Amino acid sequence: KDVENASAKALGQHDAELLLSYLTVPYLRIPLVVSFFSSEDRIHLLQVPKLQALLDAVLFEPGGHLPARSAELEPQDVPASAPELLGTPHHLLLHELCRSPKTLVEGVLRLAHQATDLDTGTFKASTTTVILYVVRLAARFDNYVSFLLQYDAGEHDSIR
Repeated sequence: KDVENASAKALGQHDAELLLSYLTVPYLRIPLVVSFFSSEDRIHLLQVPKLQALLDAVLFEPGGHLPARSAELEPQDVPASAPELLGTPHHLLLHELCRSPKTLVEGVLRLAHQATDLDTGTFKASTTTVILYVVRLAARFDNYVSFLLQYDAGEHDSIR
C-alpha cells in the first residue's frame, strides 16, 4: 500500500498519463520509456521500486516471439488478423538495439551520467537507491550490447 502511494505521489498526472501512453505503443515502448526516465527532472522517480520494476519490464521482458517459420511473413491488414506475426525472433531489446540503437544507448548513458551526478559521497544518502538501480540497469544493458557486438564479429561463444 505504501509503495502504491509513493508511486502515485512520485508521478504527477501529466507524467502518469504520458508514461501510460508510452506503454501502449509496442514497438516504440522501449525508446520512449527510456527517454521518459532519462530526462533531467525524472531520474528521482527511480527511487520508487514499482517504477524501477516497470523500467526493467519494458527493457528486459522478451515480448512476443516470432517463430523462425514465420520470419519472412508480414501482416496483411491492420489490425492484424494474424497476431502471431506481431513478434520478434529475438528479444525486443535486441531487436531495438539492432534496428535503432542510438536513442536507446544515449538514453541509458544519460541515466548513468545523471545517477553519478546524484552521488553525494555517502552511502546513507537518499539517492543511493537510484544510483544502485541505474548501475544494475546499465550493467544488464551492457550485457545485451556486448552480446550483439560479439555475435556480429563472430566471436560469441554461441557461434564458435
